[in-house]
Amino acid sequence: MQENLIQIDFSQIESLDPCIQGGYKIIFNQEIPFMIKFPDQEDQSIVETIKVRIMILGNGKDLQQLTLELSSENDLFFYYFHTVDKDNFQVVKTNQKLNTDFFGYPDVCVKTFKRCQLEQQHFAPVLYIQQNARAQVNIVQTLEYKELTLITFEMIAGDEEIIKQHVYYKHGAVKSKFQILNAKIKDIHELVKVKNPQLLLHLQKYLPN
Repeated sequence: MQENLIQIDFSQIESLDPCIQGGYKIIFNQEIPFMIKFPDQEDQSIVETIKVRIMILGNGKDLQQLTLELSSENDLFFYYFHTVDKDNFQVVKTNQKLNTDFFGYPDVCVKTFKRCQLEQQHFAPVLYIQQNARAQVNIVQTLEYKELTLITFEMIAGDEEIIKQHVYYKHGAVKSKFQILNAKIKDIHELVKVKNPQLLLHLQKYLPN
């Protein structure tokens, strides 16, 4: 019983995420510091933590599509994505001079952002906010005497409908998770009350009413 009280399962809530409907699978989901630059402030930049998710439809040789998603916990209206399928991958491959096929592209994306997460002194994602609802992510490697752009991801801002779905889900997910946590706290309170009332009295001295 004690183990069940500690474990919290949010999978049912997370399954309602509109971005994974239709069979998409999340293969990378991490928060990474980004340097963000704006077109009217070329000499200035800010550093902000961005959530990076990489999702695929299909797998292995059955891969149909990959989506790279950027969002922010600080701004629910911040949402950019990069989508590649079999038809447009050749353009990406040529422009980026990649030495992989479409089926290896998800691994390239995951490894790239893992390095940004784990080797922040040497690999950094730079987000250039552009006009016309577009942006560009450059993965920059810092060498001894210069900086080298390893790969570029062309991003598109979510339209009004995508943003609406994104905000609605985020708001509902936070509310639902709060309700689950609140119920879990009440269960733990009742357990401690029965098992160790002295401990409960001690804890209540430090907890807000």
